[in-house]
Amino acid sequence: MRLPAISLFAALISAGTMLSPANAEQLKIATDATFPPFESVDASGKVVGYDIELMEAICEAAKLDCDIFNAAWDGMIPGLIDGKYDALISQLTVTDKRRQVIAFSDVYSHPTFRFVAKKGAALDVTPEGLAGKIIAVQTGTPMDAYVTAHFPQATIKRYDSGSAPYLELTAGRADLHISYQAQIIHSFLKSDAGSDFELVGPQLTGKDAKEFGEGVAIAINKKNTALVEEINKGLAAVRESGKLDALNAKYFGE
Repeated sequence: MRLPAISLFAALISAGTMLSPANAEQLKIATDATFPPFESVDASGKVVGYDIELMEAICEAAKLDCDIFNAAWDGMIPGLIDGKYDALISQLTVTDKRRQVIAFSDVYSHPTFRFVAKKGAALDVTPEGLAGKIIAVQTGTPMDAYVTAHFPQATIKRYDSGSAPYLELTAGRADLHISYQAQIIHSFLKSDAGSDFELVGPQLTGKDAKEFGEGVAIAINKKNTALVEEINKGLAAVRESGKLDALNAKYFGE
């Protein structure tokens, strides 16, 4: 026997599933646009970058109506949990801790992490070697978790945005910063501000430290299993069409 529409909706919600996003209202997708070249705000006020173009391609492939907008980093995951946002795309790494409160799409990137410091600083990037040094990081990130766990004798300065640590580094108020290698290279070292700085220490991935997670994915409310499925379909289509490879080549020469 067919259930009435209201009863069917209630049954789907009680099962922890939302209605297909293809038939839903415009999806609210937040990003922290302080992390070029992945996400930033251009001179006209438009949100741009690698993640933005990827999300647009996924939404087009999955026939989803998406509004991608800038949001404060520290409120993004709480906002997703509370239903303020439908999804997040902001170079979010998949970790066991995050999986406890939010869901993820399939992984679309496996980043490498590095430290950056003044040229010629001759730093020994070990827990003992960085004792007393000042490390600038964006708060609540895998990089924050990593230096907190592995460099207990360093002074860790935390900032809300992804761009603030670079200002501290160039002003001489921090000795090192750690971030995605691609982000350091393409948004800092290739700029005039970064001309006196260089990558230091080893290349690091999730295989080297659990804090770096399994890779980068799109975050979705755990209750919205239908949206997870739709976004995964769109991501698969973008990957198979060659658009993901094209984006990697456009932004990173890969």
